[in-house]
Amino acid sequence: MEGDTLPFQQAQTENGWGMSVVERIFERIEAFDTATVGTTQLIHKAHLRTYSIEKLRDILAKGGDLEKGFMKHMDMIREFQTIEGMTLMDSRDTFQTHSYTFAGIADVLLRFAEQVSGATGIPLVRLFGQSPAGFNTGDGDLENYYSRVNSLQERRLRRHIRWLLDISWRSLFGEPLPDDFTFEFNKLWEMSDVDRATMANNVVTALGTAVRDLGMPPAAALNDLRNISDVIGIGGSITDEDIEDAKAQWEEDEPETIPPPPFGDPVSKKPVGDSKPDRADRRWYLRWFTGQR
Repeated sequence: MEGDTLPFQQAQTENGWGMSVVERIFERIEAFDTATVGTTQLIHKAHLRTYSIEKLRDILAKGGDLEKGFMKHMDMIREFQTIEGMTLMDSRDTFQTHSYTFAGIADVLLRFAEQVSGATGIPLVRLFGQSPAGFNTGDGDLENYYSRVNSLQERRLRRHIRWLLDISWRSLFGEPLPDDFTFEFNKLWEMSDVDRATMANNVVTALGTAVRDLGMPPAAALNDLRNISDVIGIGGSITDEDIEDAKAQWEEDEPETIPPPPFGDPVSKKPVGDSKPDRADRRWYLRWFTGQR
């Protein structure tokens, strides 16, 4: 692979090579790693304890028995803290605990993670495997990501894979690939069973309406149903013979013995009222007449 695409002039400088994928995301990964390590160090210091002893500096400065007594006292504190959970101390000593809050640190880590996600082009739910927060399920991000990967496959890989398959076919059989040869990349995003069933029902209903009300040939409907069978899960068993049979039945001529359908009401043969004037009837006055003239 050539790496990430560079502008034309820079690509010419790099002899046609693109930018390294690792180089593009290295700084973002390094920053995220630094933030993670810093957070880990804060966790170790989240619970700090202080023990105040009167004239501690004098004890350490004089050393000798005073210092030994102090160290023995500290060993006793560790022993009873481990076994009994008690802190033994003089009445004039002071023991305190200090705790830290981590409000805002999670947001900081999330921002660094989003930078890594943006640099790699992979959504958080896919890159780190963490569940989305709130009402977001992550399906939309994954669907967009898989659609992008599929478009990259079509744009960057299809032509090269076609060449490779053509070379392999010629090497094995000594002839070019058939004209109707094609291949499809494996789908990365699959619909749920509920969505697939809903889509199948909508497609079948739409095709049935088109055949019944719009005059769409049944053969065309069967062909469309078979073409989309890999998506909706039905129609894959439709064969070319089934389509040809439906086409032949649709194009069958009507029998000539059947009379043509009537259009409107037949014209009335009764004379209208204005065909009879007040005077005696004369045939050349009649505008509407039937029978003998």
